[in-house]
Amino acid sequence: MTTPASSSPAGTTVLVVDDEEGIRQALTRFLTRLGYQVRAAANAAEALEHLASSHPQVMLCDIRMPGTSGIELLPKVLARDPDLAILMLTAIDEPRTAIECLKLGAFDYLIKPVDLDELELSLQHALRQRQLEVDRRDLEQWLAREVAVRTRDLEERTAAIEEIALDALAAARDWDGREAALSKLVEELGAPREELEAELKRRRG
Repeated sequence: MTTPASSSPAGTTVLVVDDEEGIRQALTRFLTRLGYQVRAAANAAEALEHLASSHPQVMLCDIRMPGTSGIELLPKVLARDPDLAILMLTAIDEPRTAIECLKLGAFDYLIKPVDLDELELSLQHALRQRQLEVDRRDLEQWLAREVAVRTRDLEERTAAIEEIALDALAAARDWDGREAALSKLVEELGAPREELEAELKRRRG
């Protein structure tokens, strides 16, 4: 489920996932002071429960956790909510791990102890990017619907014109006039002459 959000904390829910209670509490206090609504989870199972019940827009997730790791959790949450903005946290600066997280869909990768100013900026950036992605997808869906509607209308108008033209041709008594009209109809509709001839024959009995 996609919930609207801007880069502003108001109305934005952040899910903090970390097996260390002290870190969960510290991040919760900081984010609450900034104005975010915060949910906290100690493991992947709790995180998935909060994802279903709270529909957060952002998730801060520790990489190294007992059981399911943050890297293993990442694709699972994105499968449920592709618009979720995810910031990964780790105490170990490993470039390969950072690259893997970003490839899997994380917005950013922050090193513990987290610089709070950096975290605030990263959150704002992730939310802006998230909103841009949501807006882009919504626009693409709207355009696809518009094209489908216009295409259907055009097909209906073309069918109506073809119906009228064929009826007129079927009723025509003058051979030369019929041939000229048929040639023009073939050119305008792009339909095979044989098909139109067969349809005319059917209509005239």
